[in-house]
Amino acid sequence: MLNIQRVLFPTDFSDGSKRAFPQAAFLADWHDAELHILNVTGRHRHDYKETKKNFPISPDTLTEWLRRPAQSVEGTAWPDLEALPIEQSQVEASTPAESIVTYADDKNIDLVVMGTHGRRGVDRMLFGSVTEEVVRRAPCPVFTVRADADKTPGQAVRRVLVPIDFSDASDSAVQHAKEIALTYGAEIDLLHVVEPPFYPSAYGIDTPTFPTQEVVDRVEKQLGDMAREEIGYEHVMVSATVGHPPSEILNYVDENEVDLVVIATHGRTGLERALLGSVTERVLRRSPVPAFVVKPTRKSLLPSAKTVATQET
Repeated sequence: MLNIQRVLFPTDFSDGSKRAFPQAAFLADWHDAELHILNVTGRHRHDYKETKKNFPISPDTLTEWLRRPAQSVEGTAWPDLEALPIEQSQVEASTPAESIVTYADDKNIDLVVMGTHGRRGVDRMLFGSVTEEVVRRAPCPVFTVRADADKTPGQAVRRVLVPIDFSDASDSAVQHAKEIALTYGAEIDLLHVVEPPFYPSAYGIDTPTFPTQEVVDRVEKQLGDMAREEIGYEHVMVSATVGHPPSEILNYVDENEVDLVVIATHGRTGLERALLGSVTERVLRRSPVPAFVVKPTRKSLLPSAKTVATQET
């Protein structure tokens, strides 16, 4: 089980943030963790008076956000909000992402669960994304849920996809995915996307013949070895394909009924990130399913070796 003691749920009262609340409550309840609810507001916001008036959020409103169906789903354990330790805080600031990251640092948060508005194109360029900035800067993993999410936690995670690039970062993602799959009773898919070589015409070099099938077969064997050695989990699928990583990852999600993507970020910042882009951020922007972003250089939620040994004895 993941080592989660404090879950942070930032909300701006938008439909996007409300969609993330069931996952935050479910994960806090499952791990016997505290649930921290944070609202960042300010006098510059059009809804300032309303948010001040409606905070702290009432138990009835939180129950409504939980989106528990009238008829219970078999096998679903719904959080008991009355029994869940909930701490609510409201701060006034003009920089929501910075306030969320600061709160996560100050309160030693283990996991941030938040919604994303799913902006694209010019709208996203002009307004940016609070979620993307939190993913980049948070001291812990971040679980994102799109505004159009239509599944509740009890239904949501039956198949977990882990994109692999054979880096230490993706190794950490595999270990987190293993624990997440055990939490939800889910299957795991490991996917590697082979990028074909490309040389600009200015180089005066023809693109070399690429041994596609040979490489794909070799990669799938490596993924199989990883599944056996690192996961030891019966229900694991492995796949390798050729193409542009973000596009192929999203195609796999669409074509294979994936419910959650567990993906690592290498933590690039500044000019390096602007020039190279980020596969993780591109996937987050367009993924139709929630994503769990692992940050290997920051806090790990993996149980310690001592804890694992105790559990096995």
